[in-house]
Amino acid sequence: MRWLFRVIGLVLLGFVGLCIYGYFQPTSQEVEIIRDIDADAYDLYEVISDLKTYPDWSGIGQNGEAWVFGGAASGQGQTAAWQDDTRFGTLEILQDTPGELVVINTVGPLGDQIVTLALNEQAQTTQFYMSAKRETGGFPYLGRIAAQRQKSATQDSLARAADGLAAQVE
Repeated sequence: MRWLFRVIGLVLLGFVGLCIYGYFQPTSQEVEIIRDIDADAYDLYEVISDLKTYPDWSGIGQNGEAWVFGGAASGQGQTAAWQDDTRFGTLEILQDTPGELVVINTVGPLGDQIVTLALNEQAQTTQFYMSAKRETGGFPYLGRIAAQRQKSATQDSLARAADGLAAQVE
């Protein structure tokens, strides 16, 4: 019977240890990628500001997911939802500035994120900046630890999206 109390004590001690570790982790996480794309900023803006193009370049809809589009016809207020056999997600454009910026709220397998897509036209190319920011959770702070594991998946997702956008417009 003593061994049972020891196992329970070790499990509780491990849980408390994880909670303490999570408490000292950041409350938000931001992942960024910057890529030079050989295209005009307004041509890029036309693609990133239309959610109907996202299945073609974002890396989200290339495996046969079903998409539904709604909201505004273009720009701010556009919404989209996608689903496959095991995953689902939504997108909504919160803000857009023609030729410069699109801010999207995404909910999906990697959680609730604010994704910023910004364009900066250079002499020969356009610099494409993509950032995904999310809150990592509160008590018992285990969400903060899980977010560390998801950071590389988010980085890979942003890189695939930037590559897909470049391939579509170049």
